[in-house]
Amino acid sequence: MTDGNAISFIRRVDGQELWLALQTQIAEYNHHRLLHLGFIFSLAIATSTLLCILVLNHASKQQYSQANAQLTSPIGFYIVAEQGGRVSKSDFAHLRRQGFTHITPVLTFRKNLANGERLKFLAIDMLGLSIANPVQFNHQAVLFTKAHLASLDVDIDINPDVNSVLILADKTPIPIRLTTSEQWGRVALLDIALAWQLFPQQIDFSALMVAPLTAPQKQALEAALPAHLSLNEPWSYQERSGFADALHLNLMALAVLGFIVSMFIAFQAGEQAWHKRAELAMQLRLLGVALHTIKIAMLLEALFLVFVASIVGVLIAVALVTVLLPLLGLTFSQLYSLNMSGHFAWQWQYALWALLISSVAVLLALTKQFKRISTAHVTFSTSTVTGYLPRLVTLAGAVILLLLFSGWPSQSWYQIMVKYGLLLSASVVFLPHFLQGMLFLIGLCVRSFGFNAFRVYYIFQDASNQIRRRYLPLAAFYLALTTSIAAALMVHSFEGAFVRFLDQQLSADLLIRYHHGQKPQVEDWLQNNNDIDEYTLHQHTWARVENDAVKVSSYQSPQQLSSLLLKLLSTKIKQGCFINEQLALKRQLAVDQLIHFHQGDMQYSCPIQGIYYEYGYPGFSLTLDTAQANRSFTGWIYSGFGVYFRSGTVIDKQAVGLALGLADDQIYEPSQVKKIALKVFAQTFVLTQLIAVILLVIACFGLFLSANGLELARKADLYILCSLGYSKAELFVHMLMQWCLLAVGCVLLSWPIATILAHALVSQALPASFGWSMPLIFNVGSFAVSSIFGLLFLLPALGIPLFKLNLRSRR
Repeated sequence: MTDGNAISFIRRVDGQELWLALQTQIAEYNHHRLLHLGFIFSLAIATSTLLCILVLNHASKQQYSQANAQLTSPIGFYIVAEQGGRVSKSDFAHLRRQGFTHITPVLTFRKNLANGERLKFLAIDMLGLSIANPVQFNHQAVLFTKAHLASLDVDIDINPDVNSVLILADKTPIPIRLTTSEQWGRVALLDIALAWQLFPQQIDFSALMVAPLTAPQKQALEAALPAHLSLNEPWSYQERSGFADALHLNLMALAVLGFIVSMFIAFQAGEQAWHKRAELAMQLRLLGVALHTIKIAMLLEALFLVFVASIVGVLIAVALVTVLLPLLGLTFSQLYSLNMSGHFAWQWQYALWALLISSVAVLLALTKQFKRISTAHVTFSTSTVTGYLPRLVTLAGAVILLLLFSGWPSQSWYQIMVKYGLLLSASVVFLPHFLQGMLFLIGLCVRSFGFNAFRVYYIFQDASNQIRRRYLPLAAFYLALTTSIAAALMVHSFEGAFVRFLDQQLSADLLIRYHHGQKPQVEDWLQNNNDIDEYTLHQHTWARVENDAVKVSSYQSPQQLSSLLLKLLSTKIKQGCFINEQLALKRQLAVDQLIHFHQGDMQYSCPIQGIYYEYGYPGFSLTLDTAQANRSFTGWIYSGFGVYFRSGTVIDKQAVGLALGLADDQIYEPSQVKKIALKVFAQTFVLTQLIAVILLVIACFGLFLSANGLELARKADLYILCSLGYSKAELFVHMLMQWCLLAVGCVLLSWPIATILAHALVSQALPASFGWSMPLIFNVGSFAVSSIFGLLFLLPALGIPLFKLNLRSRR
């Protein structure tokens, strides 16, 4: 429509006619308040569901970008000593004399706090930093970030201008200050000279930090290193950002699904709220109101709905984001020490997003009603809602969607989500046919058991006839329930796989680390202790597969080999190497194939005997037996001993420490590490579970609106049943039984579809987004809890409107 046509169209509007049409619309809102309030609220929920995740992703990406910039490691390499030793001051002086001025010493150690917390200290040369940036760095105090200090649960007041004092468990006082720099992680940062002053027992260096180097500079440094030192690369935080991207994509998929669930509800609410609008439009036309005037009134109402839905949707979204953003921040904080749990900050573009989303929601919800009312045919007849279900059309639609699903590619994360979205859509289209078939079979079973009472059989027949009328809210309930079950199965599978992984990785009774010069003493004690069944040496070095760094580990006993959680094992090869799943997926490797890798100028290859799951390390790793490893590789870093005690032996960590003269931070109990890891795991998936619950609540809200509106629309049928002898209680039971039967049918169809979706998530979506997979672990609780939770929401959602409806039916 051109500008001239638009102006001409507006000029033709009669003010009195428009006011009459608007008064009619206002009267409809007053007469059916609950229906229209439900319609507006369902539009607001659709807006808030999608807006919430968009805002959550935008806010978290901004915070992640800031944290990632702060956490970008300034370190290109680490120079470390072999045999669990330390880098001496003479080593540092030797390299500096050769012109390697970009090397900085670092000292790390741990101390206990009075409340039992363990505190990691990182000491570096901070004199230059304190001169260049005195606001963030102070070489005369131990520096903490505010979040790190709060996590230690210490009661201390921080004065920004004066050093505060923190007392350690051994009564050592340390001066502390706050810093906003988080690039070093959650450590107590201090100057290395101050560390030697406060803790004189600390000598030499733990390692040397090297700034990023060019390839020639790296080669020159490697050539100059003494034999007992090696050059290692640190793991980059940018390489871990894949988790953030994958989580954002998963949240967006849930948001789109939530929007679809909400739109089912909004469309159904619009159908109910505008049921008599065609008849009113016909009456206005008979009174002489022009059709274009009715269109203008409808557009004004649509603008009103967009405005109100945007405001209410924004309020709901802000409330949800305020709750969910700290949960998302907690996930990143626990996994990667990223400080992302800040407060939510409103930005102007969020209002534009809300208007856009609510406009789309109103358009989708009212397209059919707009088309019905705005055509000239409304003068002659009004549309009526029928109970006819186009069986052939819907079956053909389901078949077409299934064919698209079977032929859709599944290489990337997006393709996988679209592919299984087609399967979910096909099941939604097939849902009414499944419900009709289920009701037919139940009716036959009821008759075969001799229950031929009219009222019992009529429950199934009437429910089958009402499927089309009730289809949209049931489809929304089905979608939300299927998603919740799939999410529950995925989380349970992850938990089961993670527990198995921890059980095998932490199978030793104790882990003992040693410093330089302590290895002979520790090994002698292990060899001569009769309570020890076996001990293994943990060692690793680094190699490359093309351009990818690979951590190479070795095993020397069956117990150490059994710590690998195998995904695939060759039946042909008896001697070879094992690779983790991340490396197998990245390089498209399989068992029985050869893997080629190199360390420096040396080239190696070995047949792949097995592929193992590795959830605790985000990079690539390779494992082979110790004899072969020691022949092929150099630059080994020894991390300590895994100790297995004989059964029935009481393990006393303190006694072992005293016998060996080791510090507490050199002896670890794997059982305690496992508890901490499982605690982090449980909190990581709170966000996914909470969003799945929100979807269920939204779907049950739709059932609440539909039960009230749909049964109200068929009052005439209910009055006929009353005349046939149905009491108020019997009528209530009749309707509630029908809704419950249909809801149970949704539950039954959701179980197999949710299983397929969960399997796709753990075996296809996770490798495409995270780089690893997990076996799907079936658990009856995942089905039962989600289904029972949904049905519990369902009972009040249906019972309250149906019971109120029956009270009115007594008039």
